[in-house]
Amino acid sequence: MTENSAPIGRPWTDAGLFNSYELAKQKVEKITSDELQTKIRRRSNGTYLVKYRKLADLVATEEKKSGKNKRRNKKATGGGKFDASSAV
Repeated sequence: MTENSAPIGRPWTDAGLFNSYELAKQKVEKITSDELQTKIRRRSNGTYLVKYRKLADLVATEEKKSGKNKRRNKKATGGGKFDASSAV
C-alpha cells in the first residue's frame, strides 16, 4: 500500500461547530482579520465547522526570528574533525 503523500502544512484550529451555515458565516465575520485564513467545512451530519490559521507570510517571519536555528547553523559551520594527514 502507498502512504498518504499529502504535503504537511500549517495546522488549522477549530473555532466552533454550528447547526446552520448562517451562524458559521457570522463567526467567520467576527474572527476575520488580515492575519488569518478562515474556512467553513460542512460535515456529513449537517453541521458546519469553522476553522482558522495564520497566514503563511506571518508564520515564516516568526520562524526566522527564533534563535534556536541560528545555534544549529553555527555548529554545522565549525568544520569536521577529519585529519587529512591520517588518511593513507
